[in-house]
Amino acid sequence: MKHLSALPGIAALLALSACGFYKANSDTTVAAAVLNCPHVEVLQQANTITAFTPGRSDVGALITTAQITGVAGSCQSSDHQTTAKVTFKAGFSATNGPANHGQPVTLPYFVAVTSDNRIIAKAYHRITLKFGDNANSANANSPTLSIDVPNDDASATYEVLVGFQMTPDQLAYTAAHPAN
Repeated sequence: MKHLSALPGIAALLALSACGFYKANSDTTVAAAVLNCPHVEVLQQANTITAFTPGRSDVGALITTAQITGVAGSCQSSDHQTTAKVTFKAGFSATNGPANHGQPVTLPYFVAVTSDNRIIAKAYHRITLKFGDNANSANANSPTLSIDVPNDDASATYEVLVGFQMTPDQLAYTAAHPAN
């Protein structure tokens, strides 16, 4: 059973080597596989959406105000180190407006891969938030989303951005009424 006591030490060394380099001793540096993972973030300008009944924008017509509360996930390389798979979920919260009467709300959002302020790819999704028994707020998480990107130096500049897909009126309202 003595040979099993070395396993935690070996696992720690493998974890360190995944970070880029492992210094075996003062004379030897062993290069390890580099994983170029994009940053996954919520797009600040599209993290809040306010929905009204069509043609109105007064308090009585408010259906919901919703936020993307954050993103969390991981990044792993492919077997051949040629691609990186970014896997994540986004969190959402919403308030129940007077015009909604507790009905579930389904809101559009996007996931975009960008590089140097250029959109490389964009996908559209929907999230449904359900208000239970006279609840004023609702929370939901997206299904697990996965994106494959090349594992090269260029992909180190990539960002994965999550935001609400808004109409021009919703964009104007959000710009005029920034979230606190």
